[in-house]
Amino acid sequence: MDGGLAVFGFGLFLLSIAGLYARTAYGVVGALLVLAVASMGMAFSESKKLRELSLGLSVALLLLATVALATGTVWWLTLGTFLFAVAFGVLWAEFRFSVFGNVRQQDLPVHHERRMNVHWPWHRRRSVH
Repeated sequence: MDGGLAVFGFGLFLLSIAGLYARTAYGVVGALLVLAVASMGMAFSESKKLRELSLGLSVALLLLATVALATGTVWWLTLGTFLFAVAFGVLWAEFRFSVFGNVRQQDLPVHHERRMNVHWPWHRRRSVH
């Protein structure tokens, strides 16, 4: 997970530098630069939240790609942002589902079905005498 975050973060950094060199879409490029630094910085941390970071980066990049498409930035910047969004999404999924072979089924968190006892106003409580 941390190696993928570092490599993808460095790729985002290079994409943002290419955008700065092309002098186009400074808002998109600035956001890419911030996301790249966050990704590379968290790659070397010992945080337990790396899975959530990867998913959050994927969603943020997908929103950024949508903004880039709507504002008419150059095609390679929009496409690169979208491809990095997909890559971060796959990075999240491969450590979340056992289909990819990186985690075992017994290592995944177990989701217990919990029933919450909610007292609705139309439910009558019976008094015990």
